[in-house]
Amino acid sequence: MREIRISNYILAVFSALALFLLSLPLAAPVRALKACVIYLCDPMVYYGAQGVGRLADVPTGLARLMSADMENQRLRAELQNALWRGSELEALRAENQRLSQALGLKVPGRREALWADTIERDPLHWYNSVIVNAGARQGVALNAPVLGVQGDALVVVGRITEVRRDAAVVLLATDEASSIAAVLSTAAVEGLVQGDGGPTLRMNYLPPETELRLGDRVFTSPTSATFPPGIFIGRAISINPRDPFLTFQSVEVEPALGAAMLHRVMILRPEARSSIEEVR
Repeated sequence: MREIRISNYILAVFSALALFLLSLPLAAPVRALKACVIYLCDPMVYYGAQGVGRLADVPTGLARLMSADMENQRLRAELQNALWRGSELEALRAENQRLSQALGLKVPGRREALWADTIERDPLHWYNSVIVNAGARQGVALNAPVLGVQGDALVVVGRITEVRRDAAVVLLATDEASSIAAVLSTAAVEGLVQGDGGPTLRMNYLPPETELRLGDRVFTSPTSATFPPGIFIGRAISINPRDPFLTFQSVEVEPALGAAMLHRVMILRPEARSSIEEVR
């Protein structure tokens, strides 16, 4: 009987509290209390655009705590998805290595990203090269691919042609000595992107029967000896007239990242042995 009496008392208290709250006008403190109670009971109600509006009546400090908790829940879900994608990627990478070895193909070494800043460039050779503040001590190697960021995508910048102790020279894709095996996305044909020492690139050796269009996107090819496949190079901005003495077509390509935007770059260096052992 004692438990029944306690239950009845608790029910009476909650009933009185509910009636009291119902009798109050919907002032800001009441709406804030209601929002907090609902969030404690069912946080999912506050996910999405409508949930953000419900936090308008909650005190600023408490709203920040609730927003941080929601962000924490979202990041936890993304982390779980990332762990799954990572395990799936490892399985695909192992399968790719197995098939490559079975076919006698060269298996590319694993690489890791190293960020570096541009510290020097020659105005007379603006489209040829830049010097970055990462070198041999940071694990930079010759011919290492150098990438940049445009928006939320990685794009081609160039490759390392000289390594110093704490610096390296990057040969830009627009340099006349630069060449990159590339794929034209819409036509799915392969060609060679070469620099001309100016602000644009040229994609040569396209089959003569290829239908070219302005705005076609150009990416690195899987046959590239330096760059990973699928890295954005630029867009076709001009289709060169067909030369009757040549057996191929060519297009002018605007680089994805202009020379004036080269402030911070990513160098793909060989992954350290210790890192590989930790992954294993």
